[in-house]
Amino acid sequence: MPVPSFERFAVPARIQRLSIFALITILIFFFFPGSFFPDVTVPNLHRESYDSTPSEYYLQWGPFEPMDIPGFVNTGLPGKRSCDTLKYNSTVGVQKSFFLNDDIRQIAMTLDSHPIVDYPDDMMNDPSLKVTDIVERTWARLSGSSVWLPEHQVYLSVTRVIFCPQRTRSVPKMSFLRGQLFNADWEHLDNYNLTWGGKTFNFPLVFDIPANYDPDGSLYGPEDPRIILEDNVEGAEPVVIFNMIGKPSDWKRAMYIFRPFSNYSNLLTIRDHERQWTEKNWAPFFVPQYEQVSPSRVRLPGSEPARVPNDYIHFIYSFKPLRILKCHLRCGDCEFAYEQSVPEGFLSQHKEDGGSLRGGTNFVPVPIPASMKVDPKVKVWAAFPRTNIEGHCDGSFYRPEFVVMVKIEDHYHLAFASESLDFGNAIVELGPNDDRCGNGRIMIPNSIAQWDTSNGQDVMSVTFSVNDETVQVARVQGLLKFVHNLPQFKNLLRKGGPLKDDNAELMNMLSSWVGDDVRSCLVEAALNYTDAQLEITRPKDHKDDVDEKKELLYKIHQEEKAEELGEDGKIIEEEKKEEEKKEDEKKEEEEKKDEEKTDILEPINLGETEGIPDLEHASGAYVADDEEEEKQKEKEKPVEVRPEDKPKKGKTSLKSKVIFEEAFGDPEKDDKKDEKEDAASKERESQKEPKRDNESNDNDQPPPPKRRMRRHQQQYRQMSS
Repeated sequence: MPVPSFERFAVPARIQRLSIFALITILIFFFFPGSFFPDVTVPNLHRESYDSTPSEYYLQWGPFEPMDIPGFVNTGLPGKRSCDTLKYNSTVGVQKSFFLNDDIRQIAMTLDSHPIVDYPDDMMNDPSLKVTDIVERTWARLSGSSVWLPEHQVYLSVTRVIFCPQRTRSVPKMSFLRGQLFNADWEHLDNYNLTWGGKTFNFPLVFDIPANYDPDGSLYGPEDPRIILEDNVEGAEPVVIFNMIGKPSDWKRAMYIFRPFSNYSNLLTIRDHERQWTEKNWAPFFVPQYEQVSPSRVRLPGSEPARVPNDYIHFIYSFKPLRILKCHLRCGDCEFAYEQSVPEGFLSQHKEDGGSLRGGTNFVPVPIPASMKVDPKVKVWAAFPRTNIEGHCDGSFYRPEFVVMVKIEDHYHLAFASESLDFGNAIVELGPNDDRCGNGRIMIPNSIAQWDTSNGQDVMSVTFSVNDETVQVARVQGLLKFVHNLPQFKNLLRKGGPLKDDNAELMNMLSSWVGDDVRSCLVEAALNYTDAQLEITRPKDHKDDVDEKKELLYKIHQEEKAEELGEDGKIIEEEKKEEEKKEDEKKEEEEKKDEEKTDILEPINLGETEGIPDLEHASGAYVADDEEEEKQKEKEKPVEVRPEDKPKKGKTSLKSKVIFEEAFGDPEKDDKKDEKEDAASKERESQKEPKRDNESNDNDQPPPPKRRMRRHQQQYRQMSS
């Protein structure tokens, strides 16, 4: 017979019994905590000291400055937990970031023969524009993701490169993926050969990824690259994840995986689910896969089965609710391996409107030594996802957070989630009065390139993009110690603790429920952080903030304001409003004029435009802006246009511009040189045959004009057109 208090949940009887058991367990936790778990304590503003002892090797790039990581820890005790009861603070170290650069002109020359790379005629025929100027106006790079290849002792970095012939970077015509190699000290390796599987690859290069496009369309090609390598697997090949619009997905934005050395790519498709208009922001990770040991094969006591290359890759598809995808690396078929479900009665009400948590970096495994005596069923990962806070700074505000995820058997939950992190001045240098809505509004973590935990080290290298204009690397020291000191590892996840026997399923359910509180507190903290940043840039006059619902208080406020203005207060106030209105109209006209004049690459406002990397929409979510974009493409019904089938038309390439510059040089310099030569020639003529005082100038004939380079330029333009 179903229990009446649980009828509204409409869940199976088995879950009802577990819920009743959970409530009883919670009461035991509260009233008899010492008898159930002698070592369990609910942390409240717990703080671990930062041990700043990185090796001399890393200190050659500068000191690690202390950085607080305030956040929220999963206690396993559900029941509408407040964020204050889940608080957990600690400190790590962060080193000043550095930039990864590339030769954008060399990239443009490499792609000069691509059918879709066609420059505007007015730009190519402008004699005042050099090749460098054209490249700077039409090409850009962003969203760099890197991974350490231990067998080759190099970092492989994949960066998105965009071609924008209309000089509007928020709507590029095509995107490409660029591959670079760096040594252990992050020094660029130019013209470097890497051998993989008997094949030799010369870096840097542009990866050859099949992409459909319409010559008259835009937003084509791979976007938002993320790269990941399975740890401790001999011969493992990196996996590049990106999203793209194309014919295989019916021109919807979909997720793909790409093997850079095997050179094959696959579309990811979720079984028995209709494809969303926009699929992006999936956070990748690997669940270890071990060699199957036959019964006849004897394994030594205490030894573990050998790791083998994985057939599957996992993704966090969404954080609310927590949903985990499992995708086959070869065929691209996906299915949900875990879907979080929290009963309505245990959902806490937190401030989340306008904010969401989305994928950022890859999730990397956390090494757990045997000395910690953690239950063998427990697997742990860490990552830097990021929040998107809408409605701020005329767009969205983005910040990374640090998150720890735990897997117990087939269940997942968030064990820790930090508040928004700005990394001090390590990523973006901002003064106390600098505009928070300008530089640094968009800070996106792209990858965990390496986590050096060898020989007592604890240094993580993380790549970032700021305002979608940079590729930066910052090192963080002390995160492994931070995770090991989380209170769950001392009690809830300990071997022989609550996870033993049949309690594992109950603990999974309780931890999942509290994990949703942890996520909610993260988003609420991100909203508060963004409000505080906005207050620095655009402070409000809190004196005038009076709740109109409190009628008497509001009336008193109006009377006080009228007294301050005096008898002519109303007239003065109306005049001020009229002046402000005129000033606003004047500013709008000036802004419109400035917009008409501007024709260079502008910073991307990702809060308004979908076309640039992974910055706007939750993974798998229905989004109106994306839907409108995709519906427009559906109306246009673009067809696959192969390079060989592309309509032939006159195309001025960069190569021809380079040849012209080398052949004829700079026209302005040539003109000045010709003028000097003319003046010198006239001077010589006057010295040879000086004029007589009575000689007339009427019959003087001007010398024949010299052949100018301008004539060659005109001929060149005619040939180009």
